[in-house]
Amino acid sequence: MRALALVIVLGASLPGTSQSQEPDTSALGPRLSLETVVARTLAYSPGVAGAQGAVRDAAAARRMAIGSYLPSFFLISSAGWSDQTTLGAAGATPGLNPAGATNTYGAGFAAALDVFTGGRRGAQRSYAEAISQAADAGFVQQRYVTILAAKQGYFDVLRAHELVRVAAEFVAQAELGLGYARDRLAAGTATRADVLLAELAQSTARRQQLAARDTLSVAGAALGRLVGANEPVDAEPPATLEPAPLALSDSGLLALAPAAAPVVAQAQAFASAGAAGVRASKSQYLPTISLGAGYNWANQSSVPGALRSGWVVAFTTSFPLFNGFVREASVTQAEVAAEVATATSADTKRLARADARRLLGRLHVAEQDITLTREAVRLAGEDLRVIQARYRAGIATILDVFTSQTALIQAELDLVSARFTYQVARASLEALLGRDL
Repeated sequence: MRALALVIVLGASLPGTSQSQEPDTSALGPRLSLETVVARTLAYSPGVAGAQGAVRDAAAARRMAIGSYLPSFFLISSAGWSDQTTLGAAGATPGLNPAGATNTYGAGFAAALDVFTGGRRGAQRSYAEAISQAADAGFVQQRYVTILAAKQGYFDVLRAHELVRVAAEFVAQAELGLGYARDRLAAGTATRADVLLAELAQSTARRQQLAARDTLSVAGAALGRLVGANEPVDAEPPATLEPAPLALSDSGLLALAPAAAPVVAQAQAFASAGAAGVRASKSQYLPTISLGAGYNWANQSSVPGALRSGWVVAFTTSFPLFNGFVREASVTQAEVAAEVATATSADTKRLARADARRLLGRLHVAEQDITLTREAVRLAGEDLRVIQARYRAGIATILDVFTSQTALIQAELDLVSARFTYQVARASLEALLGRDL
């Protein structure tokens, strides 16, 4: 990089050369740090809002399951009016009441409690507990998936900035080569074809610069959407993009993934919920015994069926002997769902282990790639310096210069790709494990 900077500075003073313009990034809007991007993405994410809603729904289901052990209370009231007479009244004409209408009114309260449900309440409570655990794990998973999306958007903007920088260097190198070609043409040591090739290289470099700026604009707009902004957003570069040691060893990460990853915990909770659903369905083969009690207040009335004052206590038993194979169908459906959930849980563990190994491999490859491509940039810069000196001396050709320039730009692009591949792989590993590394 130092050799490249020296070549650019020296080339700027030659005839026919000019300094490349810095990319205009003012249209990207405010520059946000990674922490701000993550916080705002979590605040505006529909996925996180949905996961939080699932947690609330699961908590309500748990309360309802606990509430099935408690009695239900009711307030009752009635009021009526009738002009009917009793047939036993002496001298009365049926259907007519010489004394006028008869009123009835009353009120009371009642309580009901299932005394025995064949294990249905316990199974439903276990089901609600499992669904609550699944919702909690799903929230953690969604949170880290959203953090991964935020980091990807943030790093996409930084990567686009690097592409713009590399494209600007490409333009500067092309302008430098064009200046060399024109100087040699004026001195009679080069041909018009050398100048035409240099102009073609300059045109290609400017096209790549336009594409890089367009990529930056698109990445800024995508990041703005993530953070809830109505305009493009820029990214504040971090202190360093160099690899950092992980909090756990490779063996620890591979052991943690199938045991504690949020997606694994969620799958295990769904398997437990499926087993509880089977128990709840089989409880239909046992009777339900309920106890009811209440007290009524009412006026004295001769209306048939009118509410009467006093206590009421009742035991009721419900046991369907045959209901058209509805019980059998519900048990079969619950068993199928439980079998699928169990198989999914086992497969999710294997998938988590495989994903952890894949991401660790990508992480380590990116670490080594950063070292190799950094060295490649240094070597390509030195090679370009030598080739340009040889070209000025009339020893090398313009094609040698272009080949060396292309090698340097490709090495720069490879270094950019390796750095951000490492960052995204690390964020993906954190999203899989549901913890910061």
